[in-house]
Amino acid sequence: MISMALFVLKGDTMKQQSIFKTTCNCSNVSKFVSIYRVSLVKDKSISFGHRRMNNSKEAQFLIQSLIKTQGQPDREQFCVILLNAKNEIIGLNIVSIGGLSSASAHPREILKPAILADSAAMILCHNHPSNDLEPSPDDLAITKRIVQASEIVGIAVLEHIIISMDDARYYSFADNGIIKRFYDEIGDKQ
Repeated sequence: MISMALFVLKGDTMKQQSIFKTTCNCSNVSKFVSIYRVSLVKDKSISFGHRRMNNSKEAQFLIQSLIKTQGQPDREQFCVILLNAKNEIIGLNIVSIGGLSSASAHPREILKPAILADSAAMILCHNHPSNDLEPSPDDLAITKRIVQASEIVGIAVLEHIIISMDDARYYSFADNGIIKRFYDEIGDKQ
């Protein structure tokens, strides 16, 4: 018999309740378990000039080039720049391609390429096809969640920029103190 338990607090007492009980006919159970290999595959390269990321302006230029050559500039896209401990670029990844006004991005998908590439840090980036570069409440919320999740796995979020695809304008979360504020909030909870 297979049984899983759930502990429930009733009054001042903790009681164990069974979530499900089932009788196992072990002769019908597969005797094999799949084994998976996880890997990161280099897709293409784009020209950048140097490997070290020095500022948000360079990140804006790099992500704008990535989206123009590999993505869909008329759609919102969430990208990451993967960095080593010296802020040298390991790689780029378009995590999500959305619609005209949003791109679904979950910390799990954003962290996956960073973990596989053994990144020490990353820069988050996305474009706003509307060219309104102010962060939305959703932009702020997902950035906070990514900073929190990244802190747990030891990958620093150095920046999150929102870029225009029509010109060189961008909004920097780091320059506006938002990234630092999120890290300060994490520190206050510990």
